[in-house]
Amino acid sequence: MGREIQRATRHAPGDPTRAPTLPPGVPQPEALREDDAVAVALWNSAAFGAELAQLDASQADLAEAGTLPNPTLSLLLPIGPRQLELTALAPISALIQRPYRVKAAKLDMERVARGLVQRGLDLARDARLAWIEVEAAKARAQARRDLATTWRDVARVARVRHEAGDAAEIEVATAEADATDALDQSERALTDLASSLARLRLMLGLAEVPLGKGLGTRSAPIDEEPPPEEAALLQLATASRPDVRAAELAIEAAGERLGWEKAKIFQLLGRLDVKPIGSMGGPPLLPLPGGQIEIPLFDWNPGGRGRAEAEMAASAHRYRLLKQTMVTDIRLARMQFVQALSSLRRFRETVLPLLERAAAISYESFKVGAEPYLVVLDATRRLRDARLRRIDLEAEVRRARAALERHVGRRPNVR
Repeated sequence: MGREIQRATRHAPGDPTRAPTLPPGVPQPEALREDDAVAVALWNSAAFGAELAQLDASQADLAEAGTLPNPTLSLLLPIGPRQLELTALAPISALIQRPYRVKAAKLDMERVARGLVQRGLDLARDARLAWIEVEAAKARAQARRDLATTWRDVARVARVRHEAGDAAEIEVATAEADATDALDQSERALTDLASSLARLRLMLGLAEVPLGKGLGTRSAPIDEEPPPEEAALLQLATASRPDVRAAELAIEAAGERLGWEKAKIFQLLGRLDVKPIGSMGGPPLLPLPGGQIEIPLFDWNPGGRGRAEAEMAASAHRYRLLKQTMVTDIRLARMQFVQALSSLRRFRETVLPLLERAAAISYESFKVGAEPYLVVLDATRRLRDARLRRIDLEAEVRRARAALERHVGRRPNVR
């Protein structure tokens, strides 16, 4: 199962019983890349470790399914006229039912293992989203810091113009208020960054250890490679997603349980009686083999068979729903990813340069007294919103790619 998780996420799960550490290949927590965050989360996550314990429970169920009932031995002592009698009963029907039980338990264990692989994919996505949020918070903090500097410069120019008699006092007051508000927004952005780091630290399983105190991220270029076509993604997801295979295994396990319930109709016991045939009840002893069967005149196990049939039908419907959900999720995730890429490129290459140019022109015009403060105010606010919008679009692209990879079950562009 660990190899399956590593193949799906490209990172191995760690031992949940040991103290949190950094996995091999991650040198330091101060500059984590996106893939590093996934590796650390799989290596240390306590929640994922708790779910991995489900596999131990499934292995115990398999061991129990392969266990045969103990034979029954009865002994009648030779008291009075009764001779010594020894009777052994062995549940032969359990031998008939055992293959069905074992096969169903094996399928259930494999289904649980596939479900844990899917949970590993979910954890990888969640770790990526937490890392993306930290990166976006870092960018917002830097943007707010730059904007605070810009507003401070605007307020300084307004004061100089007012002292020269070229600007009204209300322009100075408004500019200073905007500069103070920009400083407050910059401080709030730093608080948001600290909160994002705390959430990432929890996601990586480093919330309570000194190793997570210096946690940080390292920026990386956005992967803007377009996704494959929808048909190729669906084909890849059908072959890659572990929850699809888990749903198929659930149907097979339900079929095995149905066969088990049908085998319960006949309850057969092997019987061996041992009685003395010598004089006065002494040796030699005569073994008398035989059998004991429950005649199914009234009880054909309708409840057990009905529940097994209903479970198999429900498993089939769940599989069908999962396939439909998979198709819809991939279709929507691809659409959102393509749209996010398009919006980012258009905004970065067209909208943002125009707003930066307009803000620069208005500021220079305000310095020489060619434009009033309201023009600078409007242009600077538009530029502020644009820079924050670019950060949001970049984060949206990263989130959309992470969601698409989760719905496909692996990186679509990895061959």
